[in-house]
Parts: sequence; C-alpha cells; structure tokens
Amino acid sequence: MDMSEFDRVLLVANPAGGGGRAGRWVRPVAAALRAAGVRLKVVRTRRAGDAREAAERCAGRRALIIAFGGDGTLNEVLNGADLERCALAVLPAGTGNVLAKEVGMHGWPPRAVRQLLQGALVRMDVGVCNGRRFACMVGAGVDGDVVRAVHEHRRRRLTQFHYMPHLIGALMGHARWDIAVELDGRPVVRGMDQVVLGNTHSYGGPVELTPRASALDGQLDAMCLAWPDIIEMPAVVSYGLLRRSAECPHVTYRRARHAVLSSPRDDVPYQLDGEAAGLLPVEVEVMAGAVRFLVPAGCRMRHPGGCPRDQQGAEQNAVDSL
Repeated sequence: MDMSEFDRVLLVANPAGGGGRAGRWVRPVAAALRAAGVRLKVVRTRRAGDAREAAERCAGRRALIIAFGGDGTLNEVLNGADLERCALAVLPAGTGNVLAKEVGMHGWPPRAVRQLLQGALVRMDVGVCNGRRFACMVGAGVDGDVVRAVHEHRRRRLTQFHYMPHLIGALMGHARWDIAVELDGRPVVRGMDQVVLGNTHSYGGPVELTPRASALDGQLDAMCLAWPDIIEMPAVVSYGLLRRSAECPHVTYRRARHAVLSSPRDDVPYQLDGEAAGLLPVEVEVMAGAVRFLVPAGCRMRHPGGCPRDQQGAEQNAVDSL
C-alpha cells in the first residue's frame, strides 16, 4: 500500500516521550514522510490531553493518525480519534511501546518510517474500560499500585528500571487487594491481588502476563493472581518472565468479551495502557475489529491460542482495504 493514498496524515509527536526521543526525531521523520509523497501535518504535544484533542480534530475516511511517542500518547490518540473514519499507526518513542512491539515496529525511527510506508491496514480489537478506550491492557491491584507510585514520584526520564523499587516494595508489603472478577456475567474468582485484562500478549519489557492474548480474536485474556507466600513469589515472577503466566498454579486464566472488577475495598488502583487511571470498580469490554491499524507488511501477530500467524493469513479476516 502507498501512504500517499491517504487524503491527510497527522503526526502527533510527544517531544517529552522517551527522554526527548520524539522531539529529536520529529523533523527527520516528517521530512522522510513528505519526501515519500505523504500529505502531512505535524502536531507537537505540550501537555496531557493535547494528543487527544489533535486526534479529535482529524477527520476523513482516508485520514491516518500516527502517534509518535509512548503508550500514553497512543492511548490519547485512540481515545480522540473517530474510529469509523480514521486509521491509526504508531512510531515508538516511549518507555514501554507495548503495542509497537506487538505489531513488530522497529525502535529506530528511520526504519520504523519505512515500515509504515510499506505497511498494511489490519482490523484490530479495542478495549473499553469505564468508557475509556485502551489498546493493550487494564491492570488492577499490584500493578495498578506500582504504576500509580511510579508516576507520583516521577521527576525525570522514565525507564523500566524506575518500576523495580516500587514493584519490590509492593511485593514485600504483600498488600491484599481482594479483587473479585466477573467474566461474561459469571463470577469467576475472588480475593485476587493482581488482575490483568490483556488485549495483547505483550505487557512491558520481557514480561507477558497474558501470553495467549490476541488483538484479532474479539476477546480479552484475564490473568487473575492471588499472591502466594513471599517464599513462592520468585517462582511466580519467573512465569511472567518466561511468558508462561497462563500455566502458573497460582493463576486463574480465562478469556471473555466483558469483565467487571470490583473489591470491598475502596482504594484499589488500576492502570490502563501503563497510565494510572483511577480506582475500582471497573466495567471492561472489547470492541472487535474497531480500529484500522497500519502495521508493517508481513508482521507476525498472534491468533487466538497464542501462536503467531503471518500477515497473509491474518488478512483474510482482518485487513480493511482503502
């Protein structure tokens, strides 16, 4: 496909993302896209909400919005865009870059631009949590608490290492979040300390907490964990690092289209696409194939069950042509 076929392309760049990576690369990236014949407009964000507002102003069936930043920038674009009229894409320049990794985007901007110029449009699922869209996951309990702590104490460029002290503190503190999980109208488990509802198998860094998830299957994967005694915690963590969370004996793993997370506590935090988002309860559902997403040609995504399939196979059900 030729990106010049889009009537308009909006590049929403977060100059502060990834320690200023997008800010350093926005001009070369814009120049490369224009040199390829792309009709481009660039918006540089300055504060939270700017990316969403820029996406809200972009319209047109042949419009493409590229989020140039991290998962937070992409989430804002996802929530501002008219998904019936606009296609989306991502250029990774943040800390986690979860969805970018999911679809195989390269971390070096010049190469990532070439991937988009030769890309294909795929219909991908979108999650909705208490009315807010998400691309990757909702996490409640332990990881919600960690994300909240990280952002409350953030003073400089955020890296994955900044999460470690807060995660260790959360595990040592052994807080009991007492989360109840209802899936597709049925109570499943209670007394959980961490629950992740994943639209993607990637979670962050090398960790996969929902390793069987697919953004193409019209469902969310639920990973529900009650933290064991502290002596068993290293083994539980190893399951996530080995991408085998679904096999962990302390985990309840299910799939569903609709979920409700609640707790008798009124202080259980949750995160959405890596951003602190509020307190339980939440109602979560999936919108199957709701977004047209530009991915690298030949990208290998996972089909239901957790195994990769090539782009040609995925296109039979997922590609939406211009």
